[in-house]
Amino acid sequence: MQDKQQDAVGAPAQESVDASTPVRASGVLAFVLEVALLCAAALWAIQVLPWAPALSLIVLLVPLLVFWGLFMAPQAKHRFPWPVFPVVAHVLYLLGVVVFYASGHPWFGGIMLVLTVASAATTWLKRAQLAADAERGRTVRQRPAGRRAAR
Repeated sequence: MQDKQQDAVGAPAQESVDASTPVRASGVLAFVLEVALLCAAALWAIQVLPWAPALSLIVLLVPLLVFWGLFMAPQAKHRFPWPVFPVVAHVLYLLGVVVFYASGHPWFGGIMLVLTVASAATTWLKRAQLAADAERGRTVRQRPAGRRAAR
């Protein structure tokens, strides 16, 4: 009897885990491109800015990270709406490709270019599904969780 109760209690938790959005290959690709963009910016900052490498990184990467955190991160409060977000993201990735080439790292630039084209093609092919997911994310309000929600 107790096992059945535990299974009944565990069932809603199992449904909530299964209902979460799985990590998709396009999400992994976007993460890899975001990290590559940060690396390209870091290499460019070290080569171009006349200061010590650590100061150059701080001067360039902090504003880039703040921008990304405010407008491009998955949980950003001011995230760009659907048609604007992928365009801005892919333009930034292409800028990263240019920066890699300008920094003297054409292999990294070539790899990032191939990944950017793959990401753009994936976004284009799945645009209807991504637009629907973005619309659903705007309309579905998440339930509060944690200690305060239990009150």
